[in-house]
Amino acid sequence: MTLQRWTLVGLVVAAVVAVMAAQSAAPRIGLFQPAERTNPVTYDITATLVFTPPLGTKVAHVWLVKPPDDAGQQVLEFETEPPPTMEAPDPLYGNHLVYFRLDNPDGAQVIRYRLKIRVWELHWRLDPMRVAKYLEASMPEWLRNESRIVTDDPRIRAVAQKAAGDTTEPFERAKRILQFVMDTMTYSHGECSLQASALHALTKRIGHCSDYHGFATALLRSVGIPARITYGVNPFKRRSPSHCKVEVFLPPYGWVPFDLSETDKVLEQLAKSDLPAEVKAKKREEILRWLFSGFRDNTWYRVTIGSDFPVVPPVAPNPPVIRTAYIVCDDKVLPDPDPANPNKMEFAWQLVWDAKHDQTVVFPWSLWLKP
Repeated sequence: MTLQRWTLVGLVVAAVVAVMAAQSAAPRIGLFQPAERTNPVTYDITATLVFTPPLGTKVAHVWLVKPPDDAGQQVLEFETEPPPTMEAPDPLYGNHLVYFRLDNPDGAQVIRYRLKIRVWELHWRLDPMRVAKYLEASMPEWLRNESRIVTDDPRIRAVAQKAAGDTTEPFERAKRILQFVMDTMTYSHGECSLQASALHALTKRIGHCSDYHGFATALLRSVGIPARITYGVNPFKRRSPSHCKVEVFLPPYGWVPFDLSETDKVLEQLAKSDLPAEVKAKKREEILRWLFSGFRDNTWYRVTIGSDFPVVPPVAPNPPVIRTAYIVCDDKVLPDPDPANPNKMEFAWQLVWDAKHDQTVVFPWSLWLKP
């Protein structure tokens, strides 16, 4: 579908978007969760987005997303150079879209931004016996079928039902599905979708964070458990700073994140270690207990919630996810780069970034690998 046709379709949405822009950017299901927060860290981040539009491009559309304030983070400063063409919440989830329109772009294009953000650890200390059932009718946006998070595929439904088993306990159903994803997936940047594709994960059983968490989201939703992808950034040196988690709605705790891909990488390294079998078993049990207690690290901040949401202005198709940026040149969507993939040497665009923090921080998953 051409961008012109998307623009015509978008005229119907424009009035709704105008109303949404006047409202709070917070989603209808609140971000503030009853978790204990500790160990604040302040990050000062500078980033430069560089891309070269295809020759003859008439209009380049670029979307960044400003991180939200929530229980685990507070945005202290955010600015871009050049200033954006417009800013508005997406009309579905309220993500704060920062839009740039570049007319007749010639050669390399550069957009810079600076972010200062304070981030806390969050601890839920989940008690499985306190988790209540969900009111499915009140949360349709977190149970819906999407282009990549496919919930109505019979294969997804069958796998989810088998993984959940016959338990009726709400938390146990969710836990079994999350455990199933880790048990059946293998982490790899070399074979990943970069788009939170549940079907990629289902058929390949290999991928990176978005495939783990897109798969988990689809499985959970297909059995009536509200779930969503949350994309963010690890503000420390790594080849690809973007990283996502799955969040599960667990009343009365609210939205609780689970990082399946990082946990699975630790479990895989533990399994390959030379530790005695009984030590491995004990440490594995401790890692899983930590994961399912509900924890969000202060080495990650959230940028978007949800997936497959409309952009504003409505001049392009919905992105499956926005990892760091979404760029469309005329009717061409520039593919996401993956500098962590050893097989890739050509990128349509790149993000050059630097992060400073006001104190020493430790990536918590790395602690499990120490003797």
